[in-house]
Amino acid sequence: MEVGSGPVTRVGVRQSGFDPLGPVVRSAQTASGRTVHFIDEGPDTGLPLVFLGGAGTTVRAFRLMEFARSFREELGIRVISVERNGLGQTSFDPSVGLNEYARDVWSLLDLLGVGNASIAAISGGGPYAAHLAAACPERVRSLHLACAYAESIGAEGITFDLEPVAADPVSWWTFPEGSAVHRIPGFADSAIEEATRAVFAQGRDAPPDGLRQAFGFYAQSPLPDLGRLDAPVFTYWGSDDALVPVEHIVRWRRALHADGPGHGVVERLYDGEGHDVQYRHWDQIMTDVVHLGSKVLLSMEGGTYLVDAAEAQPLLDSGATHGLAAWQSRPPV
Repeated sequence: MEVGSGPVTRVGVRQSGFDPLGPVVRSAQTASGRTVHFIDEGPDTGLPLVFLGGAGTTVRAFRLMEFARSFREELGIRVISVERNGLGQTSFDPSVGLNEYARDVWSLLDLLGVGNASIAAISGGGPYAAHLAAACPERVRSLHLACAYAESIGAEGITFDLEPVAADPVSWWTFPEGSAVHRIPGFADSAIEEATRAVFAQGRDAPPDGLRQAFGFYAQSPLPDLGRLDAPVFTYWGSDDALVPVEHIVRWRRALHADGPGHGVVERLYDGEGHDVQYRHWDQIMTDVVHLGSKVLLSMEGGTYLVDAAEAQPLLDSGATHGLAAWQSRPPV
């Protein structure tokens, strides 16, 4: 090629398309006739994982987990998440409760050609995941509960004050200064964006009906009976979690009819950690989704490795650490 009197030097550029700015929110009509908003991240041939985010979040909240996107893609996981009633772009429908939500999720999976799927819930996504598993236990490949709220039982329950959260959702999303999430570049800013989107996506003056309903579930709705669930169950908790303390594991075990050790529940308890376990150990959650407990993700000498579960503790005793090696880097200033 020549322009004017001389040749033009061309250097090829590898990028051919646009890079994603986070998960794309799609919509579909389920068997109930309702329109749901959802994300579908990963190849159609990937291992399906239904993701339930924390209290008052939209489906776009999944981007807060995508600090490990490369690892997710390496594992071949396809993530599907359905927005909850009255949050984000989803209009509030007072007739839609936990059971209706579960039926819509399974209906969407039918539309997407997904049969069995794993389920992962973090924090306030717990009750929704429980009803999802109870609705179609035969389709659940595995259940993963990361500091997932179970149910409120008298004085043992947590009281959520709606008005301050609705007025200042950013404060609801603020993690302590020493939290591991501050090692993730851009996490705090993305959390602020998610907080405002969840409450104000339909306008500044829209009533927080979705939040009100969710907080009502946390305060009043017991877990459904999960005794029919015949699938591996994993729990991930920090011993110092003050928001959803480890006592919630007992409630999950009760619902699962897991009355003692060896009943299909793998409990991963992280000493000294708090409510950020859902992010700090998201890499192990994804590892368990694929390997169903047979592998543990460890970092050693600057590298990250999948090791057999039986070999993990001696390596940890010798200085290995949980998760991706990136967790050992200094947090951004």
